[in-house]
Amino acid sequence: MANRAVADWSSDSGGLEPIARATLQEQVYQQLRTRIMSGFFQPGQPLSTRSVAEAAGVSVMPVRDALRRLEVENALVVGNNRTLQVPILDGDTLQEISAMRIALEGLAVERAMPSINTDDVAVLRHLCGVMNDSILSGDIDKYLEANWAFHNRIYARSSSEIMISVIESLWLRMGPYFRLTAQDKNHLDNAMKIHHDIVEAMRTGDCAAARSAVVADIEAAAGDLSQWLAQQAG
Repeated sequence: MANRAVADWSSDSGGLEPIARATLQEQVYQQLRTRIMSGFFQPGQPLSTRSVAEAAGVSVMPVRDALRRLEVENALVVGNNRTLQVPILDGDTLQEISAMRIALEGLAVERAMPSINTDDVAVLRHLCGVMNDSILSGDIDKYLEANWAFHNRIYARSSSEIMISVIESLWLRMGPYFRLTAQDKNHLDNAMKIHHDIVEAMRTGDCAAARSAVVADIEAAAGDLSQWLAQQAG
């Protein structure tokens, strides 16, 4: 009986192994997904399974699964050499995504406002400070990370999983282009003014002002990106 118990326990414990792999794959996926939304990768940048595995310190199996999921979400596409890469979008697509962002993120702000509290305002103000410091130090990565955290904090308060999921899918497409705007000082100065306006509207509970500021933020980025694309085409 004792031997049978040992055999059964060995079999059961072996069944936990796929869960461990799934968890690792999820961690790789979430880290890559957040970094794409935050703008850590540039349009057209390739992401090979081996290079990502080496950077993350894991085997290629969980990376392959994570990259496949991101491809399904259109966050990555197959490049000319069959390596997955960050998509390159044309001007019309960027404008369409921006229009969708205005509609959805504006709605998310409206739904979030009743739940915004003093802790949220404090976090948003802190993230503005992080962004300001990052601009002064020239740390674009840190700025982009704080920028996504700033918007995500607000939208998470809307308590709408479906809407947040769609917003995140749009940020997956737009995130890489935020890095381009983050290299323009005039854009950053205007963005920070708008971010402070958002915080003030959140503090006073002014829903209309908060929505207007978020829309202004999206429109400013869309306008600057349109100019950048026009320059590249010229």
